[in-house]
Amino acid sequence: MSITQIPSSNDKLIIAAEIGKHAPLEVFDYWTKPELLCRWWPQEAEIDARVGGKYHLAWPQMNWHLRGQYTCFEPGTQLAFTWKWDHDEEGMTVREVAIIFEPLSDAGAKLTLTHGPYTDSADDQQVRIEHHLQGFRPKLSLYI
Repeated sequence: MSITQIPSSNDKLIIAAEIGKHAPLEVFDYWTKPELLCRWWPQEAEIDARVGGKYHLAWPQMNWHLRGQYTCFEPGTQLAFTWKWDHDEEGMTVREVAIIFEPLSDAGAKLTLTHGPYTDSADDQQVRIEHHLQGFRPKLSLYI
């Protein structure tokens, strides 16, 4: 798995990943099917897989709950969703992730992930750095 950060403005983070031996639809499924998603990220997942559908990801032992709504849902092609932790402070920015899935010539997939928005505040820019370093990269690479 090859992962690179694509230069972008301070209000977003863009990461591209090339995933060998897995077609775009299969990689998409790892983001949207609870049994596959739980292999690499949450302990529990409830997903209403459609535009406007809501999802709930949970780590019960830590009492962490992540919730959001799908804003784009095109299997194997595009996925976008909002997200917010239940424990976030009131008024925190709701963030969005947008992912484009493309086939590679070797039957693999290219995934381009855009994450944001981020403000110019020092705190939010630190969050942006943490999302890059601790985001999907180490988790997804364990299973795909």
